[in-house]
Amino acid sequence: MHKFLLIVVFSIATLSSGAQPFIGYYLGYTYESSKGGTFLHIEETYELTLKDITTLPYRTEKRFNSQGNIISEVVYGKTGGKNSETRWEYLNGTKLTLKHHKYFVNMIGWQEEGLKIEYDPITDLPKSIVLDKNGKPFQWAIVVPDTLNRIESVKVFDARKAHIFTENLMYLDASNMIKVMVYRANGQFFGTWSYRLNERKQFNFSTLKIKYNDNGDIMLETLSNAVKGDQAYYYEYQYDSHRNWIVKETYQVSLGSGDKIRKKKLEHKVTRKITYQ
Repeated sequence: MHKFLLIVVFSIATLSSGAQPFIGYYLGYTYESSKGGTFLHIEETYELTLKDITTLPYRTEKRFNSQGNIISEVVYGKTGGKNSETRWEYLNGTKLTLKHHKYFVNMIGWQEEGLKIEYDPITDLPKSIVLDKNGKPFQWAIVVPDTLNRIESVKVFDARKAHIFTENLMYLDASNMIKVMVYRANGQFFGTWSYRLNERKQFNFSTLKIKYNDNGDIMLETLSNAVKGDQAYYYEYQYDSHRNWIVKETYQVSLGSGDKIRKKKLEHKVTRKITYQ
């Protein structure tokens, strides 16, 4: 049960940039929701506390524009050295147009990705997305809208203009989810990924039961059919004066009767230092 819950809770929402569909470069933008005040700078420290894993904390620094959208992120590794650096640029401060990502790979060195998004002035949707790697063209995509002015499909091409993938989007409003189904150029099914329809809201699907605390943050996640003795994830927070969390602790727990929490085991701790505009 623990493995399944881990897949549902984390893998659906957090996608590997190397495996995600091409439209994921647009849909996968992470919105930093604030309960009060506009973020200027956030420094996050991550600690993994699993008994079987020994690791040092790593740190992330994020900066935001006046609209509250992220404009830079630097990730520092265990020894304090820079692991990656990302910059975002926007049209009118809100619509993502450019993204530059630089990251370090062992035995290879620094790698770079450059993303450029052009918008259709009529639909206000992306009409093309271009991805460069290490300064060279890698892939590009044409975005096709539907009759409701949403993205219906994406046709992906390689640097030689060969059609390699088609990505079809399905909108599940009740679950706050966009499902992306990817097919190879020959029609063979490749895989499916999920993204939030509204970044400010959580996923909502029938297989997962979620309880929230009084501040509106997730407190407990478990499977809908969980019974006494099953495992779940339980979260504890500390807050600042704006009601934004500054400490978040993730526990693996066993459920008692009435979802009573038993056998708390701390797995992950995030500490945030927040500066407001």
